[in-house]
Amino acid sequence: MSSSIDHLTLREKLRDSARGVRELIEHLELGFVPKVHDLKKLSRQHDPTSGSPPVADVTIRSYVASVLESERFTLRLNESLENYLSSIRNDVSEIVSRGVGR
Repeated sequence: MSSSIDHLTLREKLRDSARGVRELIEHLELGFVPKVHDLKKLSRQHDPTSGSPPVADVTIRSYVASVLESERFTLRLNESLENYLSSIRNDVSEIVSRGVGR
């Protein structure tokens, strides 16, 4: 767990994790999923009767690189959230074991 998270109050951890969840949702909805859909459409087998030129390999590689970079960003966000949630769990466990109001 990150020491930068450990020095935060429970309230700050909850605030930051909520912000992280919103950022992850936004990234998935507006970044990752659209890129995957674009790659899926682009990589469908070419229909020679469509009149459109086939997609170049370099274009596919570019789209794949974009999806992979987006996935790495997703993993970093997820790891950060897991760290926050683990720290929150520890804080809450400590509070419960001490008892409320003691």
